[in-house]
Amino acid sequence: MLAFSQLDRVLFVAPHPDDESLAGGGLLQRTFAAQIPVRVLFATNGDNNPWAQRFWERRWRIGSKERLRWGQRRQQEALTALISLGGSVECVRFLNFQDQSITSLLMRANSELFEVFTDEIRAFDPTILVIPTILDAHPDHSALGVALSFVLDLIGNSGIQVWEYLVHRPHVCVPRRAVMLRLGPLEIERKRSAILCHETQVALSRRRFLQYAKAEEGFYAHAPIGVASDARPILKAHIEEDGLNLLISARRPERLGTEVFLAFRSKGILMHCWRVKVPIFSGLAQINDAMSRKRLHDAIATWNASSLNLKVPISRASSVDALFIKLSSWTLFFDRSGWCQVSVASGRSLVKTPSLPNLLTLL
Repeated sequence: MLAFSQLDRVLFVAPHPDDESLAGGGLLQRTFAAQIPVRVLFATNGDNNPWAQRFWERRWRIGSKERLRWGQRRQQEALTALISLGGSVECVRFLNFQDQSITSLLMRANSELFEVFTDEIRAFDPTILVIPTILDAHPDHSALGVALSFVLDLIGNSGIQVWEYLVHRPHVCVPRRAVMLRLGPLEIERKRSAILCHETQVALSRRRFLQYAKAEEGFYAHAPIGVASDARPILKAHIEEDGLNLLISARRPERLGTEVFLAFRSKGILMHCWRVKVPIFSGLAQINDAMSRKRLHDAIATWNASSLNLKVPISRASSVDALFIKLSSWTLFFDRSGWCQVSVASGRSLVKTPSLPNLLTLL
């Protein structure tokens, strides 16, 4: 159950300006009202949003200067929204990562992505941390959830309550049950007002945005490293002598442009990020190391009517102790599903996790 005390310190992580209002407008105004220390981190400025910008500014050509101006406007909208919820500009940090780049940063194991959030968490020392879920259909949201899972495991999150929120529901079922924060009529109206502060986003999506101003906000308990999250669409994952065997729910239309992303840690310290390009028909699937951008060995892909069986050559001796998987296929923008943290073969050797600097030295 979500409850706050005067001893709490709440850190809210938003991938873009507007996520704080859509996902946490009720939670944030309640913490502000209780005068609990709050910090809101915006990972990006939401500046790579060309269709909304074209509509708002009545221009077709969007260059770097226009994106910078758009990002600054979205920053101001976020500040206005937070003030309407009872906050202040002093509680906000803009981290200025590139919009729609978080998946790429994660797959390159970008050291800045890990270091910035590590520094922010350590500096603020929260008792409650609210982050995007890895199940979200927006690639920035889900990838940021994965990155923060690694960060929390590396720095140790004992004593921190970690909650996840879902803004963009994926096509696959989300079987997890949310803990609901119930809002009163005045809180709902304040949340609605905060959402409307994001004028550039509401211009094209007013009805959809205002649907978030309802009587409940849902939050999911965070599944830390080593605890499997809901593995949809990953049906099975097991490391055997011939490698990692995956059974993935996938329909025929999802064969076009299919890739499987793997972000995993072995022997407690080594980070690996692989992209497996899956062919339309059963056969060899090319594996590329996203960190070194080198071609690795091949996986074996077998398509069935409603699933994909993928055998990835990862040695049992690798001692995989953290494994996140994402099925990616051609879409206009949003993913069909987010990331899944899956458990691997029982009986594997677990190695104590070192401190963060040791990991980043190896990235």
